[in-house]
Parts: sequence; structure tokens; C-alpha cells
Amino acid sequence: MNTSKNNRLFSPIQLGATGLKHRVVMAPLTRSRSLQPGSIPGDLMLEYYTQRTSDGGLIISEAAQLSLGTSGWQGAPGMYSDAQIDGWKTIVDAVHAKGGYIFAQLWHPGRFSHASLTGGAMPVSASVDPEYWQNPSRLISTPNGWMQPSPHRALEKGIGLHQESRGPRSSVSRSAVALTNVSSTFIARKHR
Repeated sequence: MNTSKNNRLFSPIQLGATGLKHRVVMAPLTRSRSLQPGSIPGDLMLEYYTQRTSDGGLIISEAAQLSLGTSGWQGAPGMYSDAQIDGWKTIVDAVHAKGGYIFAQLWHPGRFSHASLTGGAMPVSASVDPEYWQNPSRLISTPNGWMQPSPHRALEKGIGLHQESRGPRSSVSRSAVALTNVSSTFIARKHR
């Protein structure tokens, strides 16, 4: 056993502006533990992340939806409503209180979605592929159990996310603000 290689795992590393005390990073894992309805990070998620926080370590969060239209899994947390943002802030503060860092994994599932998760809207993808939603081996966790993906539509050319989501204060716009605020909270504690 090469102990010098093993010791490197526990040596500091600089990750951009973030200095980690070791190289053990928790990869993102879909937990499906947000509060429903609303995809709100709650106490179960708080417990999950704080249990796994290490001093000077990094956690990459599970996939966070940026709007109702980007929902792709029952129980996945969002980052676009005030309640969701407050839930994430609670988690981030708890991770920081234990000396850890947490980065958000942002998610748009594309055609891997179901209308029961998107408020009834057709899921949006880069292109349309009917074989995808017709394949019985593809199943998605929905409020009604495991189901095949819904038919999807292609994102229209020349339409930005804010227009796609119908308005300047849409959930995607709020997500951009939330992302700025929560991301600043995610990393700011160590850079004051």
C-alpha cells in the first residue's frame, strides 16, 4: 500500500477561491427528501447534509430544480420559491457552522420529465424524440408513482429561459436571484 498516495487524500487543496482541508468530496446523490408539495428543502434534508459535513470538506448538493418547468423527479428540491430558498439557506448555514462548504448542483432534466411534475406543462428538451416517451423501460418518479416520461417539446429558438417561463419575475428569474443569493451564502462564509 502506497501511504504517500493515501495521505494526499487528506491533504489540503485549493478549488478556485475555496480552500479545502482535504480532498474527500461528497458527490451529489438524489435523495427525494424535499417537502411536498412545493419541493422545499426541510428538516430531513437538513439532517442529511449536516450529518455528512466535515470541517473544511465539500459537499455537492443533489440536483436542484430552477423552475417548476425543470422538475424531473418527485421529491427533488427546488431553488426558485421563497420557501425553497429559505430551506436551502438553513442547510447552507448549518453546513458552514460545521466548517464545511456546499456547492449547488443545478438541474434541467430535459425530456426526462413528466407533466405531473411540471404543473401540467409539456417538458422542454433540446429536440423532440417520440421514441423516448414511448419506451416502456424509461420510468420517472412522479406524485402518482413510476411513470413513463410525458411527450416533450423542443425549446424554441431565440427564446431565453425568462421568456420560456412567461415573464420577467418568473420562477426562472427568481431562480437566478436565488442562485446568486444562495451561492453567495454557500461560499461567502469562508471568504470574508
